[in-house]
Amino acid sequence: MGATNPANAAEGTVRKRFAANIERNCIHGSDAAETAATELRFFFSTAELV
Repeated sequence: MGATNPANAAEGTVRKRFAANIERNCIHGSDAAETAATELRFFFSTAELV
C-alpha cells in the first residue's frame, strides 16, 4: 500500500503510483480489525457490507 504520505512511499506502491497528496491518497488502510469495523461504516452502508 505504501506510506501514508505518498512523497515518502516506496516506488511501485499504490500510494506512490496513484496518490495526489497526503489527504488524497487513493487508498485507506486500518491498523486493526476493530478499527476497520468502525471505519467501514464511514464508506459503506449496512446493506453493502455482506
